[in-house]
Parts: sequence; C-alpha cells; structure tokens
Amino acid sequence: MAQSKKKLTQKEIAERARVKKELQAEGILPPDKPRLNRKKFAKETFEEFEKMDPLIADTRFRHAAFSMVSSDSCRYTDEQVGILKCMKLAVETDKFMKRLADEGRQTYTIGEFYEQVYKDIVEL
Repeated sequence: MAQSKKKLTQKEIAERARVKKELQAEGILPPDKPRLNRKKFAKETFEEFEKMDPLIADTRFRHAAFSMVSSDSCRYTDEQVGILKCMKLAVETDKFMKRLADEGRQTYTIGEFYEQVYKDIVEL
C-alpha cells in the first residue's frame, strides 16, 4: 500500500517560505505572480473583442483556439478543456441549427437550446 504524504510542520513550512524568498531575491526563482482580477479581465476582453470586425474576430478566435489545443496531446489542462468545450459547443450548435432547418423552423426556445446543446457540454 502506498504511503500517504506526511503533513509539513509549521517550522518546515516557514523554512521553505524563507528559502523561497532567498532564491527569489537571488534571481534563481521568479517572483510570485500577482493574482488575476478575473472580473476586470473578462470585462476588458469582452469590450476589446466586441470592437473587432465580426469576420476578423471569428477567424482570430479560431486561430487562438487552435494555438491552445491540439488533437494529439496526451494531457489537457483545465484551460484547454475549456477551449475544447467551447469548440464542442460550436459543433453541437451547428448540428442543432441544421436540425431546425430540416424541420423547417427558424426559431427555438432558450430551454430547448439548453436541453439539447448546452447542458450536456457544460456538465462534462
């Protein structure tokens, strides 16, 4: 049976923190990264993206998505899974819209879209 890791004592935690600060001061380790203000970042990004020409924005978004993920990767980060979910949402939305066209419909309800497309992908 594999041994579980022993919790560090407060003394060990303090020693590691001290050594890390020393290594950062010497330039061996990079400085701590500041936390991202997600709400501000999202707001600024939406504003910038909405100012773009829609056709150019679609092309750039596709390029950005493919620069973040690859089909032959062996491990995927949470961010990459988010991009893949966005791509899957686009694929399933396209299938949904084609089904509507085959039925001769142009309108749909939000609940219908949620149940048939969005829900299963977001819950992955």
